[in-house]
Amino acid sequence: MRALEGWLNSSGNRVAAELEERGEQICKLVSEQMLRSYASVCDAPDRVDNESMKKAAFVESPKRVHRLTQTALRLRAVEIIERECRWSLDVLPRYGVTRQHMHAMVHWYFEAARTLTNIDSADRRSLDIIEQLYMTGLEYKPVHR
Repeated sequence: MRALEGWLNSSGNRVAAELEERGEQICKLVSEQMLRSYASVCDAPDRVDNESMKKAAFVESPKRVHRLTQTALRLRAVEIIERECRWSLDVLPRYGVTRQHMHAMVHWYFEAARTLTNIDSADRRSLDIIEQLYMTGLEYKPVHR
């Protein structure tokens, strides 16, 4: 974790800027992959706005991961990833979103980030660690009330 902290101090802002430059493209790719792979997630046929709500969920979810990653990089505060994952695991299952869906979205986000940005191998290794922080956070077992 010390190596990650050092990398965040020296490179976090630069990588955040690189991700921001490609953010729209990254999020669009992830959104399209989610729609292709999980078209029935968030499906609520009894809602009048079902299709628009579902589309908004597919568009906004990758943006949320993007903003969270940006914040963690810029503030050098990766612990916020774990908190967000806990929130997600408490709330999103109500809408049919499973751990598998969340894991896939995070993986696709970082896959697109590594592919579409001009970052070096050290930055890629650190992004791999941040992706793993998401995956670990998504293994949290929420306490249901």
